[in-house]
This record gives sequence, C-alpha cells and structure tokens, in this order.
Amino acid sequence: MIRTTRAAPKSPRRRPKEIATAVQEKLDATPERLARAREAGETPIRDSERLRRILDPFDTMRANRLLAPHDQKLNDIRWLIGESLRRTHQRARLDALRAVAPDRLGSTGFGPRPGLPQSEAALHARDKLRKAEDRVGPAAWPIVTRIIIEGAGVRDCRGFVPELATPWRSDAVVTDRLRVALDTLGDLMGVTTGRGR
Repeated sequence: MIRTTRAAPKSPRRRPKEIATAVQEKLDATPERLARAREAGETPIRDSERLRRILDPFDTMRANRLLAPHDQKLNDIRWLIGESLRRTHQRARLDALRAVAPDRLGSTGFGPRPGLPQSEAALHARDKLRKAEDRVGPAAWPIVTRIIIEGAGVRDCRGFVPELATPWRSDAVVTDRLRVALDTLGDLMGVTTGRGR
C-alpha cells in the first residue's frame, strides 16, 4: 500500500490593501472612548465609513504625525502605546474591589465567584500603572498622564517645565518627554519588545 501525503491547502496571501485595512481596524476608536467623547460633547471623525478617532489632543498628534514626524510606523506605534496605557488606566479604575463580610466567605458554594476576574484585572492594571510611573520617572509622568489619560494638550503642560520661559521651547521639551516616555513604556504595555533591560 502506497501512502500519499495530502498537501495542506495554501492560505490565500493578503494583499497590501487588506493588510492596511486590518491595521486601520485595530486603530479604530473603542466603544468606551466613543462614549467618553459623547459625554464630553466631542464628535468622532468618520473616515471611510468608519469611526476613526476622537478629537482629543493625543489622537490629533497621531493624525498630524507629531509623535514621530519622519516615520509613520513609529508614529502609529507610539500612539498604540498611549492607547494601551489608556486602557490600562480604565481597567485600574474599576470599582469591583468590594469588601465582603467575613461570615459570607465560602458561603456561595464551589466555583468562581462573581467579580473576582474584574478585581484581579484591576489589581494587575494598578500594578502596571505603578511600574509605568517608576519607569518613566517624575519629570515625564505628569506630562504622560495629562496628555494621554486626561486628554489635555501640549500647551496645557507648559507648567511642568518651569525652567523654560519661551512657550515654543516648553512645547518642544514637553513633546520630547512624551515621545521618550512612550518609547520607554513600549515593552511594558506589550506593544514592542524590550531591548535587554
């Protein structure tokens, strides 16, 4: 008896346009951010029949390629790092950490208890935020939280660089600290690989 091996069917190759569409879908605005924009009275931008980004300063920096002016890929990577930091911050703010009376411990029977996965996710997110704060440092962390998490602009962060008097120098230092901080947080947020820290 002769055995023949069947060749595995080849997967169809993706065209560059399909790959670009898949990447853009990853960059779409999340439902949480759309809801936050509605609460703040902001309107999302519709691009190619999809909701792309919200008009907050960090997204505008990505759209205008201010995160990496000469490299579109690095610009998007830095935006993804900031977006991952936003989502980590949202997970850390969950109110699932509830106190349970000691007499009720173990009274629910076997199996997983409701709320435990959210509590664990919140605790892990808080630990990750503490690591991010330690890694970025005290000079850049207020800038990162103000721009990425709170949605302020670069001009609103001039007070974090009080040693510079001219506004354009302050803006340049703030933007530079933001870029360096995002590069530092890449492997912690799981967007880039570490370089042997």
